[in-house]
Amino acid sequence: MRISLNDSSTERLLAFMAERNITNPTHGLNVLITEAAQINLIPRSVDKDGNNTRNHKQAA
Repeated sequence: MRISLNDSSTERLLAFMAERNITNPTHGLNVLITEAAQINLIPRSVDKDGNNTRNHKQAA
């Protein structure tokens, strides 16, 4: 897989990697995605209409 990042995303990824002494961008993305998933920032799945399957509570 090949991806392109905009300048802002590149700077943020490099800063993230530097904080963790990561030198390989692929490894950096793997760590970033894993950490985001662990704190539930990334939905586990998406339905056929593109909606994530998290349970959202309506504001009262």
